[in-house]
Amino acid sequence: MSKFNYSNIEFKKEALNKWWRPEIDKKELKKLHQKRDLPATLNTLIYFSTLILLGYIAYLSWGSWYALPAFLIYGTFYSFTNARWHEYGHKTFFKSKILNDIFYEISSFLQYLESVSWRWSHHHHHSHTIHQDIDYEIQVTRPSKLFSLFFLECFRIGFIWNEFKKILSHSLGIMTPVAIDCVPKNQRWKMIWNSRFLMIVKIIIISYSVYINSFLPMMFIFTPNIYGGIFLQFLVMTQHGGLKANSWDHRESTRTFYTNPILGWLCYLNMQYHIEHHIFPQVPFYNLPKLHELIKEQMPKPNKSFFNALIEMIPAIIKQSKNPNYYLKKI
Repeated sequence: MSKFNYSNIEFKKEALNKWWRPEIDKKELKKLHQKRDLPATLNTLIYFSTLILLGYIAYLSWGSWYALPAFLIYGTFYSFTNARWHEYGHKTFFKSKILNDIFYEISSFLQYLESVSWRWSHHHHHSHTIHQDIDYEIQVTRPSKLFSLFFLECFRIGFIWNEFKKILSHSLGIMTPVAIDCVPKNQRWKMIWNSRFLMIVKIIIISYSVYINSFLPMMFIFTPNIYGGIFLQFLVMTQHGGLKANSWDHRESTRTFYTNPILGWLCYLNMQYHIEHHIFPQVPFYNLPKLHELIKEQMPKPNKSFFNALIEMIPAIIKQSKNPNYYLKKI
């Protein structure tokens, strides 16, 4: 039974008005909302060119022991299409709406995410971040499930299985709770046909692999999310892991940490500034460092590095497996 209807605009406005917001000059904020094609294009070209190069190297290594490190590197880099799905989906990447939509569909496809349902459920995630029984994108549940977090989801087993079941249901016209609660009725036909497309593509790839008696085609699409997702799992876990649930203050439920430009700017699209992103989700990724500098005095102290965030987060998640009311106090 549906508990809410996020597609109701009044529901959305009521939720968004509850969140704490920092003091910031409106003119400065307006500048930060401006989209620029140069950094967006440069980032996109570097990422996808590197991904193709790594894929080609992995292809050449097939049949030798070099394939193990080659595909591990390719799969790990491939997994960051997850960050691209996210940023293109916010439509803040390029100035052009069309370019944002095109690369959103490409990244969603590579992640094996049905783009329509995820666009709407992610809007909902921003309005009810880590609110139990409402947010569909809670990674660390209360109580936390350690075996799932530290093993199954490192290989995206549960996530991909659940996404497959959702896509299969939608392809058959069966509405899941996320469709009922988040996707407007006039958008569901797109979701249904997109789900059918994904099912057909998956069948074709598997059939072709069986026909040529080789796993090689499957190693380049969809499955990199499984064999290359370990690093991404822990990276994404830092966003909200170990923090407070059911709060209307992103400073309590979300984490910011510092990292290097290769991981931050190129791969993760500056989502290490995650508190800033949640407070102002329409600020493009290349402006998040500037936003951080403007409001950092009003924010919790950022973690010094990704590993520092892990050291803080993992013990807290373990405690939450026994005490679901436990959380790290950030403010």
